[in-house]
Amino acid sequence: MSGRVVSFAWGRGLGHVSRLIAVHTELRALGWDSLLLTDRDQRLTEDHGFAQVVIPTDADSLVGEPLYGTGPGVDHRLARALVEQALTAEDVVLHDVTVQRELYDRAAGLGCRQVLVHRFQRNRPDPAAWVARHTPAIGQVCLLGEPGREETAHGVRLTGIPHVVRRLLDTRSPWPPGTGEPRIAVVAGGGGHADAPAFLDAALEALRMYGLQTHTPRTHRPLRDDGPADVLVLTGPNFRGRVTVPPGLPGPVRVTPYLGPDCDVYRHATAAITHGGYNTVQELARSGVPAVVVPGVRDFDDQRVHLRAAAARLNAMVVEPDPGAIAQALYLLLRSGRRPTPAALPEPGGAAALARVLVLPQEEGRRRSQSDGA
Repeated sequence: MSGRVVSFAWGRGLGHVSRLIAVHTELRALGWDSLLLTDRDQRLTEDHGFAQVVIPTDADSLVGEPLYGTGPGVDHRLARALVEQALTAEDVVLHDVTVQRELYDRAAGLGCRQVLVHRFQRNRPDPAAWVARHTPAIGQVCLLGEPGREETAHGVRLTGIPHVVRRLLDTRSPWPPGTGEPRIAVVAGGGGHADAPAFLDAALEALRMYGLQTHTPRTHRPLRDDGPADVLVLTGPNFRGRVTVPPGLPGPVRVTPYLGPDCDVYRHATAAITHGGYNTVQELARSGVPAVVVPGVRDFDDQRVHLRAAAARLNAMVVEPDPGAIAQALYLLLRSGRRPTPAALPEPGGAAALARVLVLPQEEGRRRSQSDGA
């Protein structure tokens, strides 16, 4: 291997994990090794073949912002010991939006090169100023969705890159062969956020309302008669609530916490009902699937901002978490059908661009050293 990149992935959703998997997959193709530190076992990481080390985390584990949803306090001496054992001075450290305290401190002490990935957050409108104040050892910030931007502010280099989207290992359908339409996917992301149970309840109640309306007499039928809907509810691996399936849904319902990266949910769905996280928005744009998007409530993230920024690329309607609004939007989207994804639309290249940002300075420095030695 040419070198190694170390990252910390946390989250009740799968956003950080998915994005880091995309980048580390590109790094692996360049001959670089990877190590992911996590706050919990992430099956998605294992399924993509990456090593991960779980380190204890609590509300004080992040620099500059609290880490919510981690349970009681932990002994940070263990986290420091694990990071000290894992990290070497030759490693490059990539932080995805959040900065883990022990990893940052150890990397700064060793003189490791550190890079931060930034996407919009309400608490960080000026990422360069935030870095200069909280994490001055980070010398470069990569701005998602801003390709071509290159400047320096507050002594921090800002580099714009395209959006990052995780590539699936296959495109297998999660629906059994012969399943008819419509196939409705209800997706709560990682499922660990506090608003996931209410979102799932609202989505299933909306489907019940949809089913009642599609089976009224034709003269009063406001929705298209597509026959029974086959519903797949993907709660996410971090979901700890209870899913209540109401009676009267227009077809079978399957509930599962996780599908491996060889399944492409959106490619094979007739329509989807989802939250609006960054990674979900990128995957919806890539698939062209009609989607009812219910923005989630997050501590610092603003899903409405991401949705507005991607509106031209989406076949989606954004609604409040109200069953009636979701049912009506589902009807309108099913009537309009799937929007073809333009053949000329390239795959987002942010993961490859970010991998190059990480490895090129190290490889150029290595070549200079070899040249000087010769």
